[in-house]
Amino acid sequence: MKCCLYLLCATIALILPQPAMSICGAPQPRLVCAEYFHSQLVVEATLVQSSKLRDKDDPAGISAYAYTLRVNRALRGKMAGAIRVYEANDSGRATFEWVSGREYLLFLFYAQDEKSWELDGCGNSGPLNEAKMALSEIATIKAARGGGVIHGVVRDSEELPFTVIPGVRVEAQGTTGRYSTTTNEKGEFQMDVPSGKYIVRVVDRGLFFDKALFSYEDPSKIQIEPGGCAQVEFAKVAHPPAR
Repeated sequence: MKCCLYLLCATIALILPQPAMSICGAPQPRLVCAEYFHSQLVVEATLVQSSKLRDKDDPAGISAYAYTLRVNRALRGKMAGAIRVYEANDSGRATFEWVSGREYLLFLFYAQDEKSWELDGCGNSGPLNEAKMALSEIATIKAARGGGVIHGVVRDSEELPFTVIPGVRVEAQGTTGRYSTTTNEKGEFQMDVPSGKYIVRVVDRGLFFDKALFSYEDPSKIQIEPGGCAQVEFAKVAHPPAR
């Protein structure tokens, strides 16, 4: 089923003349408190220039876009002046429109191959005038001195359609101790934990679970910063996962 969905998306992208738009397969929405700490750079910036990048083997097509922005304020990381943001013309594109002269809030990571910054099209980047809630959360993060939160969901398989699994126990083992909770009727769980490193796993007698394909974070490598959080997703598997 998943293979068919991928083939369908690829076919549509080849047929339609308009730019590809983001297809979000990961759990939604992306939490600001998680994306902030997984970004190397978070800035408020103004779009100065846009350019289309074409493949030499397909001059009529658009392989990617490059955006030049002027940094107005850095909220995470140190950056001033101009930055270049690269965006491939595929299903990972941003869901918002890029407009020259408009200000944006951008959560960025550096792509060495492109020698440019990139963003998660399914994340919290977007026009600054629509980012009031995200900016408020960032202010709260910066003022935080305590621990953070581990969010997640547990489902029955990797295949679509899937169902969630309520009532299963989830544990987080870290240097400060062990913490546990149970999934609710939506298969979701949330744990308040001190800052530190954690391994998160689903504990249910007779059933086995592993990190889902579209899990944002790796449950075996969770890092919680003061005011931060992590998003994980588990799927049921037939055999114990390899460790």
